[in-house]
Amino acid sequence: MSQSLSRRQAVILGLVVVVALVLGGYGIARIADKQGLWADTIELTAGFSEAHDITPGTPVRIRGIDAGQVVAVEYPDHDGPDAEVTVRMRVATKYAHRLYADAAAQIHTSGLLGSKVISIQPGQPTSGALAGSHVRGVNPTDLNILAVEVRALAQEAKITASEVQSLAADTRTTVARVNSFFHDIQTSDGTLAKLIRDDDLYADARGALADLRTLITRADQALGRLEAEADELHHFVSDGRDTLRSVKQGTDAIGQMPIIRHYVEDTAALLVRPTMSREKFSFYSGHLFEPGSAIFTPEGLAHLANLANHLNARKVAGSEIVVAGFFDPNDKSLTPAAARELTRKQAEAVANYFQQHNVHKLGIIARRKIIPLGMGTARSPVVDPEKLPPTHIEVHLFIPR
Repeated sequence: MSQSLSRRQAVILGLVVVVALVLGGYGIARIADKQGLWADTIELTAGFSEAHDITPGTPVRIRGIDAGQVVAVEYPDHDGPDAEVTVRMRVATKYAHRLYADAAAQIHTSGLLGSKVISIQPGQPTSGALAGSHVRGVNPTDLNILAVEVRALAQEAKITASEVQSLAADTRTTVARVNSFFHDIQTSDGTLAKLIRDDDLYADARGALADLRTLITRADQALGRLEAEADELHHFVSDGRDTLRSVKQGTDAIGQMPIIRHYVEDTAALLVRPTMSREKFSFYSGHLFEPGSAIFTPEGLAHLANLANHLNARKVAGSEIVVAGFFDPNDKSLTPAAARELTRKQAEAVANYFQQHNVHKLGIIARRKIIPLGMGTARSPVVDPEKLPPTHIEVHLFIPR
């Protein structure tokens, strides 16, 4: 037999159902928001040699802030030393736009239970914007390898301590033998003891000392004559320096002649301009060019496109642009002459790119100079507080004050 609900009971039951539906919907909305289902996101990828318990849903953090989650983990398409597991991540756009070209992702352990998270370090703004959607993966530190290195270091320390103890024992033995030797001289009546007590030996020693003094006096006189000759040589060298200085002044004057000065590059005059303000932009050459060439990479074209837009917005009458290429002097893969030629070609390639994008145009007729410089292994005449990679490209924008 069924019993119908009263009006009051039906109203209460309906309110309970409505409240349950509202709470359930709110919970689902919170979960979806935490999972980033409704947020504006982009997809990033990172490669690791091993997944280390990374699964879909693993949190992704940027500077320790939850920014997304893992959506897929893909096994490498081949096996080998360079094979990598591809981890696909969905990251909120507001955080992804703060990633730069040298950003790196690493697998970390979080909490007492050892749950995994992917931590992304955004990198430095000076390296330029992140080109594409791939972030460099950094393998976590292997504790087993560290333990082996610590054990090896401890073993070396033990060997060193043993060698020090052995040396100390040898030193004590040598000191004891020396003490015994002098004691034997003092107490014995042998030949050595007689020589020490012999007055004639003392007289002979005084005579040898006098002869030595005479020899020193003669050597001092010879040294005086040598100093006089050295002084004359110094005057000769000074005259030679004056001659070289005159020759340099003549070559500098020739370099300033109206026709010739266009073929002579004075790097100091081009890069040091006290009467103008400077804006400098620097790039690691490996981010712009393929290794050992003047051919742009897709990442390099993206960097130059951003810089060209900035320079086009800074079109000031009388401004000039200087592109300088530098090569690591400690890199022995190229001779100095080859390094100079490579940096010259790279600087010319950047300058040509700017001209193709109208960076040199100031108006319908007005133009500004874009000067390429191949510095090779030479150092820049400008002291820069910012530590730059030894092999890099500098773009200087000079604006009249």
